[in-house]
Parts: sequence; C-alpha cells; structure tokens
Amino acid sequence: MVLAPALAAGAGLAVLASHPPLSWWWLSFTAPALLLAALDVDATVAARTGRRPQPFRLGLLTGLATFGPMLSWLIMPAGTLGWALLATVQAAFFGLLAVVVRPLLRSVWLPLAAAVAWTGVDAWRAIWPLNGFEWGAVAYAHVEGSWLLPVARLVGGRGITLLVVAIGAAAYVVVRDTVEGLRARESGPVEHAVAGARAPVLVLVGALLVSVVATIEPPAPTGSLDVLAVQGNDIRHWEEQVDDPSFRITTQMRDLTVEATREGVPPQLTVWPEASVDTDPYSERGARFLPLLEEAAATSEHLLAGMNLDGPDPRTGFWRTQLLVDTDAGEAGRYDKRRVVPFGEYIPMRTFLDWFPPLEQIPRDILPHPEAHNVEVGDVPVAVLICFETLFTSVNRTNILTGEEPAQLIVAATTDASFGLSAEPYQHLAQSRLRAVETGRWVVHAALSGASAFVDPDGRVEDMTDLFTTATIRREVPLVEGFTPYLRIGDVLGWLTRAGLLALSGFALWQRRRAVTPGAQP
Repeated sequence: MVLAPALAAGAGLAVLASHPPLSWWWLSFTAPALLLAALDVDATVAARTGRRPQPFRLGLLTGLATFGPMLSWLIMPAGTLGWALLATVQAAFFGLLAVVVRPLLRSVWLPLAAAVAWTGVDAWRAIWPLNGFEWGAVAYAHVEGSWLLPVARLVGGRGITLLVVAIGAAAYVVVRDTVEGLRARESGPVEHAVAGARAPVLVLVGALLVSVVATIEPPAPTGSLDVLAVQGNDIRHWEEQVDDPSFRITTQMRDLTVEATREGVPPQLTVWPEASVDTDPYSERGARFLPLLEEAAATSEHLLAGMNLDGPDPRTGFWRTQLLVDTDAGEAGRYDKRRVVPFGEYIPMRTFLDWFPPLEQIPRDILPHPEAHNVEVGDVPVAVLICFETLFTSVNRTNILTGEEPAQLIVAATTDASFGLSAEPYQHLAQSRLRAVETGRWVVHAALSGASAFVDPDGRVEDMTDLFTTATIRREVPLVEGFTPYLRIGDVLGWLTRAGLLALSGFALWQRRRAVTPGAQP
C-alpha cells in the first residue's frame, strides 16, 4: 500500500516548500493534515490485514522528506555523512510525533494533541540532543506575509506552530468525518458531521485569538542609531582557488568600510560579520590583520568586528567573538558566542572521535561563553547573536534582558559562506526575522557573504544584499526600549509543550501495553 507513505512524504514536502527558497508558507497548514491522513490510512490497512500499524516509519518519512532536501546545504561543509546523520536525527523526532498522535486519531482532542505534539517536538529539537538544532520549525515559514506572524509578539514563534498545526489538524478532521458521514448511509451524514464539528471550535478559537493578537503593535522607538553593515566576501570557493582568502576578505572589509565612510558623518556603529578577521589580530601570527582593523576602526565611532580570538590554549580552542572597538582599535566591549553547534563548531567527546578523518577539518573547538551578555555602543545596549544562535529564542531573549537596561537593538552576525548559493542564507535570515517580531526590535543581519539586511519589528526586510557580492548597507536604525509580551514571559509555550509531548508519549506507551495485555480492552 503506497498511499500512506505518499501522504507522509507529501507532509514533509509541504513543510519544505513553506520555507525558503519557495516560501509558500500557506502550505504548512496542509502538512499536519497529510500526516494524519497517512496515519489513518495506515491504521485502516493494518486493521484489515492484521499487521501492526507503522506510525514511526511514516513520521520518519515525513521528517526525511523535510530535512533531507532542506539541510542539503550541509553536504558542502560537512560531507554526505554529516548531512545524512543530522537529517536522520531530526527526522526521528517526527517518527516520535506520529507514534504519540496515532492513539488519538479518533479522539475529539486530536487537533489539540497534534498541535501540542508537533510544537513539543520542535521545542525538544531546540535543546536536545547536545545543544539542539531547531532548523525548519513551522514558525519560520510564516515570516513571509502570514497573518499569524504577530502571534510571535505575544507567545513567541511556538504560538505560530501551535496554531498552524491545530488549524490544519482540525480541517482534516472536518473533511474526514464529513466524507465518512456521507459514506455511512446507516447513520447518515448528519451524525458524523456533528461528531466532527467539535474540531472547528478549535479553529474558531484560534482565529479569534489571532484577531486579538494581531492588534498588538511593537513597542514604539525611542531613538535611533546610524548603522553601517559591511559584506566583504565575494569568493566563490567552490569555483575558484584563492591564495590567502582570509587576508583578502579582511582587506576587502577594510576597503569597503573606508569607501563607504569617505564622505559625510561617520556612522555610530559599523558591523563586520562573523569571522571577518579569521585570525586573532592581537596574536603574533595574526599581527598583519591589525593594521586593517585599525584603519577601519578610525572611520566610525564604534566598530563591531567579527573575529576569532585565541583561547587559553590556542592549539585546541578559540572564542568566536564580535569585538567592539573604538576609533583607536582599543577594546570597548566584546560578545563571545554562547551556543556552539556540535560537529560544526566543536567536536563532542573529541578524545574518542579524533580518529574519524572528516573531523580533521575542525582541529580546534569554539569555546562557549557561559552567560548572557551584550555590548554597549556608547550608551546604547546592543544584543548580539553569532551564526546559528539566531535559532535559539532563549539566547536572544536573555542577551536582551541582561544588564541594567534591556538591549535596544539586535545584531545577528554570520558568515554563511560555507553553504554556497543554497537556500541556507535565506532560511537563516528568516530566523532573524522571527526574533525581530518576538522582541519588537530591529535586527541588523550582517552576513559575510550575504544575504545581509535590516529587519524591522514586523519582520520586514530592508536593503537586502545578494549572495557573494561585496556591499555595504547603511540606515538610521530605530532603537526600542519597551517590551513585547513574549519578551516579558519568555518561552513558556516551549516548556509546556515539551511536558505535553512527554505526557502524550506516556499515554501512547500505556495504550500500547494495554493493547497487548491478554484480556485488556484495546
């Protein structure tokens, strides 16, 4: 029977197509419906043939159809094995999702259970295994024009996922029960339609909630900061071999900065993206980078430069840092990356895994900073995110709230050069867009090879650059001191849905044991 696997794969492809590069966000509503339809078909076939249902396999197929293509940009930096492992681990979460939802396929609570389970799966992916990797969450698809986007201002992106899945699941129940009612001539369509009519109540409640939430405006700006973002990497490394690419990139960063500030008032803040200075300029081996940094720093009141600074033992570790320097290139503050990505930025259990040849590409680990912190640009607190920290809403929120006053602006600094002309930079930018909506703050998304942009508190993109071009963008960026509801309460939905997923898992396990116990009622 190929119908159930086809429906499950279709669910995954719907999630995939809702994200960049297609950004057909409305397709995300069909994903839960297709997965539930696959589980229903599988249950029917299992009952007719006497075989066991296969919810895990169907959920895994949904996950593979999503993450296989979506994470294909990993092949270039991490190889086929790294891509396959990460995609499979992420897909396995959807296997669990299908397992916990299957016992409730005929329950009136199905839309709510599916919404909690799906949102809980994303919430768990954000923290486990290792440091978590919540790529491809449904909420990120909705930054591109969805009417649900303002929900993030109230309860964060998880609220969007919860509503999308609840609406999609409820719509499926209505269609399923209506069709079954029309087919069941003995009881007539009315009884079946009434049985399924409870599900639209969830849709109605969700729609009413959205109509209220959508009226919540972001906090009003209280000032502005003149910001210049510099994009200096035009090296298409998969097409050309360049001698000393790191020094060339930093030289281009210097040249672009000097040219952009040659006339007029100097910017208050110039942002160089992650790893603009690839070697510690204050070390002996990186000393040649320091004059470039000094020349650039002299053109702006403050320069926030992405660089790698040696750790206590430079042979084994370094800090991925955004260093705030003044006009004399003296340190005025620094942000060190807090959340590092396993196998991309550090090797877990390195002692046991060093034998594996591909890991030779990561000879040193990035050292994580243990606490939330930000930088002060003059008297303006600025929150910083480096690379995939945009994935983690808790990192963004705690960085904003650390210190005596909340940060008034977010700088998201990244490279994205390793992923070529794939959709990864645009998927990455979608994360910054959601962080902007959640917190009501502008985001300066500065990418070394693009796409760089300014993002307003409604998630709209301004002045976006192309990939692998040298460019500068400058804007008077509004500053915000106020709070969104989400910024005050935090990721409450994340913890609630994680607990909900555990409860649903326990219920599914109990149902399974009950079904196989002799004499028990299934």
